[in-house]
Parts: sequence; C-alpha cells; structure tokens
Amino acid sequence: MAQATYDIWVKGSPEKNELGDCPFSHRMMMTMEEKGISYHKNLLDEQKMPDWIKDVCDGQKQIPFMKENDSGKWLYDSDKMVPYLEDKYPDKKKLGKPDECPQVGQELFPTKFVEFLTSKPGEDEDKKKKALIAELQSVNDHLEKSGKPYFGGDDVCATDLSMAPKIKHIKIGADEVKGWQVPSDLKALHAWMGRMSERDSWKKTYYTEQYVRDGWNLKVKKLSEES
Repeated sequence: MAQATYDIWVKGSPEKNELGDCPFSHRMMMTMEEKGISYHKNLLDEQKMPDWIKDVCDGQKQIPFMKENDSGKWLYDSDKMVPYLEDKYPDKKKLGKPDECPQVGQELFPTKFVEFLTSKPGEDEDKKKKALIAELQSVNDHLEKSGKPYFGGDDVCATDLSMAPKIKHIKIGADEVKGWQVPSDLKALHAWMGRMSERDSWKKTYYTEQYVRDGWNLKVKKLSEES
C-alpha cells in the first residue's frame, strides 16, 4: 500500500480505535477528505499526550498536527494548516483560505459558547445565552440571505468545514450542560447542518455524541474548579 501523503494526529481512543471529540481535528480531516488528499490518522488520548509532541509543535502540546511525509515537514494549528493545503494543492478542489471565505460567527466558538456553559444561573446565564443566540442568529441570517445551500455557495468552502464541527459541539454540549437547545426558528442554520451531516466527508470523520457530551462535562468541571 502506498504511503499516505500526510500522517495526522487527532484526538481519539487508541484502545477503542475511535475518533474523539476535537472540532479542530474534525475540521482538518473534513478538509483533507473534501480536497481528496490521502492521510493516515493517528489517535491520541488528550490526557496522555507524549512529550515528543512539543518537539514538532514549537514547544506546545496540541492537536491536531501532522507530518508531510514526502518533505518531513511538521504542521500544527488548523488555522495554519488549512491555508497551507490550499496553497500546496491548487489543482485539487478549491475550498478557499479562511480570509477568502465568508467571515461569520467569529466569536461563536469557543468564546460565546464557553461563556454560556460556565455562566451562573440567573441574570448572568440569561445575558450569556442571549449573546450566544445573537451569534447563532448572525450565522443563520447569512445563510438565509445568500439563498445558497452552503457558505461557499453551491458547494462547501473553508467556512463550512470550520463551522460545522463547532455547531455540532454547540448543539450537543449546550443540551448536555445546560439543557438548552439551539432555537428551532433558526431554520437556515438547521437545514445547512443537515446538509453538512449528509456529506461523505462528515460521515467518514464521524464521532459519537457521547464523546461530545462527556468532553464538555469534563471541560466545564475543570473550568469551574479553576475559577
């Protein structure tokens, strides 16, 4: 079997051979699937990340990161890897660099979402929820106004692939932690998410809702202990 173009390290369970709940890992794998770039995924337990990762990620322990196998080049940070691939493979499916695509929901994830999850019941929670809804509304309004199925128009662009994993986390995480659902009247947003979940790139990089629920329960508990 030919060597994959990239080796990518993403959040997951090596023991169960299951993908974990990292939206940035999800974004990168969807990007590579859509562009038709071959990759081999390596699963990492986020709680047991080896020290050698710091040697290839400029002193940081973070996921995702990947190695370009023909050059030996190491890459990390999805905000840097996405435009790198767009420049590297101009003849493959064009997704656009993030700054070439619609700029929507810039404060949605993690900022407004995490502020809502960690808010105290009462006025603080109401305020943070309204701020989150306002960001979601802006995303919905963009889709509604464009009249197109995707942020990229008739097909996906980098914004679609960045936003979809985040919306998945918001829908599941908010329900798990706060018992709150994304408003049903954001119809364009829900319809777009339905289309994204039907794409092959989504299905091939799927991870269970339970991983998302467990992940946000753990994160919120940790943030509460630190505050």
